[in-house]
Amino acid sequence: MGILDGALRPEEPGAPPQPVQSIVRVGGMHGVTLAEMHGNFVDADPIGGVVPSHSVDAAPVPHASKSSLDTAADLEHELIAERPVAIGALLTATALLRIGTVGASLSVGFELVDRGRVDPRIIGIVGSINLVSELIFAPILARFADRFGRTRFLIGGPLVGALGLILLTFATRPFWMASSRLLEGIAAAAFVPTALGTIAAATSHSTKVRSNAGGAFEACTLAGYAVGGLLSGFVHHWTHRYSFLVFAFFYVAAALVCWHWIPRVPPLPVSPIRAIVRAVLSRGPIRTFLPAWLATFAAIGAMLVNMPPLLKSGAAAQSGQLLAHRLDERLVSEFITAGLLLLVVGIALWTPLLIRIGAARTMRRAIPGAWVFCAGLLALNHTSMDATASFVLVLVAGILILSGFGPAAVVYLAECSETFVADRSALMAFYTLTLAAGGLVGGIVGGFAANWLQIDGLTALCVGLSVFAFVALSRVVSYERALVRDFDGD
Repeated sequence: MGILDGALRPEEPGAPPQPVQSIVRVGGMHGVTLAEMHGNFVDADPIGGVVPSHSVDAAPVPHASKSSLDTAADLEHELIAERPVAIGALLTATALLRIGTVGASLSVGFELVDRGRVDPRIIGIVGSINLVSELIFAPILARFADRFGRTRFLIGGPLVGALGLILLTFATRPFWMASSRLLEGIAAAAFVPTALGTIAAATSHSTKVRSNAGGAFEACTLAGYAVGGLLSGFVHHWTHRYSFLVFAFFYVAAALVCWHWIPRVPPLPVSPIRAIVRAVLSRGPIRTFLPAWLATFAAIGAMLVNMPPLLKSGAAAQSGQLLAHRLDERLVSEFITAGLLLLVVGIALWTPLLIRIGAARTMRRAIPGAWVFCAGLLALNHTSMDATASFVLVLVAGILILSGFGPAAVVYLAECSETFVADRSALMAFYTLTLAAGGLVGGIVGGFAANWLQIDGLTALCVGLSVFAFVALSRVVSYERALVRDFDGD
């Protein structure tokens, strides 16, 4: 079955959606449902939240009040009924948004190099500054999306991003370029968590459908990255700073898709903010997972923001580094596109395993792919062309192994959102928060690593971050096993 098939195929005619409480699994382990676990450990208070668990090994699973869960499930029924159209539109809009975002981000680096500003620290800051506004506004706008209706944020977010790129076209100094990019961050803050919350709602009746939809979301995200990366080199080569207007078109297209095809979800009975904050920050499944996610996104941000300008010709390379500043930007774009398409292939290969073994174990098995990739990159950077083919195969293997992390992370957070149905966008905002925070730190620290040892510095940084993520994911798996032990013991 293709990666999109399970996400888009309608249910059997006349078959009502199954209640989420009976189907959502924690990590796919032993068939234990999340609802069964928090029913075993905790009781809802009038505003949601938890009371202390009797378990020594595992913390309770926070959740909203039962009345809020039931009301929100009723309000989302139309979205579930229109699942194929809704998910198809959200996946298309996500790909379009990512084309615009990545194309503009890479064009910023190319434009700064053309203007003679090749300091990697400036490129790293301007290239990732949009993540600051994304980090600040994601929880606020996601909360508003749940409270006032998700559709208007799915439409308005991309339009704000288009405005940012129009302003970026006419920015002449790094400061004004960075200021314009802040609007792009607001666009992502409005769109991404709302889209993820809507997908989580539309797939709440089936773990298998959710796993396929999570894989499809990551595949469309990466396809957008690939197309944006490919277009950036060519479009910038032909149009220079006016390339930003080209990428603004993709933001507008994403807004039009959402306006025409996304069913309206009415305002939902959201939980108090303190209940959401407690669900995330108290000991439980989300807090246990956040360090690994932050480290992984930091590694991705470091590579995505800093590697393309390092590969582009036009500046001096350090002695012994064969890849640094040796390639035309069009060739850089082609390499990025090939890598992202490999990630899409890897997601299709990983999805059946994700359904079988669960999200946490899939993520931990995927992280060693980063080590394989970094080993191949280090070898390519210091080896003659005669051995290139062998090390390229090592890069390919690393990418395919690592590709399982993204969809598993989306599915993991979507499962956590089942305990706060009316606040799905607010909880899924932590996808955007960790993406923005990790990418921001990675982009900036990666700039200093690149200034220190160029490609070797970036490679060393990514190895360190991936090792940290692997260790942190061991805690996630141990947490789930403790939940299962306590459940089985009762």
